[in-house]
Amino acid sequence: MKKIIIAAALLLLCASLMSCDMINKFFGDDIKLGDKSDNPKTEEQGAVITRVSSDSSSLTVKIENNTDSTWQSGNMRDYSLEAEKDGEWYTVTQIGELANTMELMIFAPGETLTHTFEFRERYGNLTPGKYRIVKSFWANKTATADAHEFHLVCEFTVE
Repeated sequence: MKKIIIAAALLLLCASLMSCDMINKFFGDDIKLGDKSDNPKTEEQGAVITRVSSDSSSLTVKIENNTDSTWQSGNMRDYSLEAEKDGEWYTVTQIGELANTMELMIFAPGETLTHTFEFRERYGNLTPGKYRIVKSFWANKTATADAHEFHLVCEFTVE
């Protein structure tokens, strides 16, 4: 009888510890930083990305194509999140698998898009600090040799 009580207590303790760990993974106790960022902070002349709102789980931006070029990009889940530490930018490590599809997005000259990047599933809740999203695009006026890549970068702070 004593062995059964001890075994049950150990089983209950293990279950409690496992559930606490799963809660921390779901709610994101601390973000994990990866490599130092090598993404250039470049923006195409006339390309504008503006923070509309942000908190620890999402960032809403307005992207404006105020150029005479057509932009192409992967879907809006195709971006990187970076965090600033000691004046340097580092990629934020994902906490789970990312299901991403390969749609091609096309932004015509003069087009504006408002989009919300959701972080909870991919990174957990962000801890207080300075962050930025980096989204790459290809711009071209004639769909030939003048095509070039650029990055839109939107910095934001989590309090």
